[in-house]
Amino acid sequence: MKNPLLFVLLFLSGFLTLQASSVHVDRSKGNDQNDGSEAHPFLTIGKAAESIAGEDNDVYSIIIHPGIYELDQQVNVATKKAIGNKRIVIEASILPDDPEWTPEKMPVIVSRLNCGEYSDESIKSVVAFMINESHVTIRGLKFLGYQYPDKKYFSIARFNKEKSDLLVEQCMFLGDKQSAVIQVGIIAHGDGVKVDHCVFYHVNNTVVYYMDSGDGIKTGNCMTHCIIYGANESAIWTASPDKEFVFKNNIVANSSIFWVKNSDNPTVYSVDNCVIVNNEKFKTDDKLEPASYSLKEYDVIKEGEIALYTIQSVFQPWPKNYLHVRPNTLGYELGAGIFKAELQMNKN
Repeated sequence: MKNPLLFVLLFLSGFLTLQASSVHVDRSKGNDQNDGSEAHPFLTIGKAAESIAGEDNDVYSIIIHPGIYELDQQVNVATKKAIGNKRIVIEASILPDDPEWTPEKMPVIVSRLNCGEYSDESIKSVVAFMINESHVTIRGLKFLGYQYPDKKYFSIARFNKEKSDLLVEQCMFLGDKQSAVIQVGIIAHGDGVKVDHCVFYHVNNTVVYYMDSGDGIKTGNCMTHCIIYGANESAIWTASPDKEFVFKNNIVANSSIFWVKNSDNPTVYSVDNCVIVNNEKFKTDDKLEPASYSLKEYDVIKEGEIALYTIQSVFQPWPKNYLHVRPNTLGYELGAGIFKAELQMNKN
């Protein structure tokens, strides 16, 4: 290289990128030949995930800027680096509680045909984000349904029973039974599956807390402050035994089944401070047949209507709180939905 100073600057730029704790993805100005910095972001989430997977850097975080992200491959969330006290975080650059947030700034995730096929003896599916690591957070993303009917579509899946601690928060999962199906919003084996402040709209099965990690009982699982509206099958599915499962401050409305529990799961679950209304069935077994198992209920409302903000006209801006409960109507006081800050929650 003729310019030694330029060489040094390029070297230092590459070195700093390798040492960075975050990489950026931007659909409008990104390029997978870039270094992933905020000034020079990647184009695809898959490329950013490769940075997390690599062991020659300190990258544990992906910042996703506004845009529609079409996945042509499954996003594998894992790393060869030591986790220790680190946490893998995949999140929107502008989160719902930011004053600058609007619906169009929420990154949208869609999957192309046969992207991320997964198959074992019991499941043939397409997975958008496959979690193969412990201590993972996914925050502030919108997942849309899969438009091909030949596979079951899972937005977020963790089938590695050895991993734990998955937090999904402030995300939206929006499906349509006739055109863009989400078979399961979140499906995960093992411990520490926490779903908080999310919206599930016309998803077949919103969250499936699947098999244990091999010791016979799961721990640390919960769902809090979520809105589940129009689940085509189940609002919640608990397959194997849990210890101290928390289901609190949620709204479940206009769905097929509120709770599905496998017939060989003896856990007695609690429902605390929730609104559960206008669902066809309250509880069933894993064959989706009515079942008599007990659910402990504390401050559960079972009558009334849920009124959501919806899009009324393409000629008007989307309501900031679209698919959230309208103020002064049933369930609003629970604070369910993607907004955590009270000030933000009150905006429309």
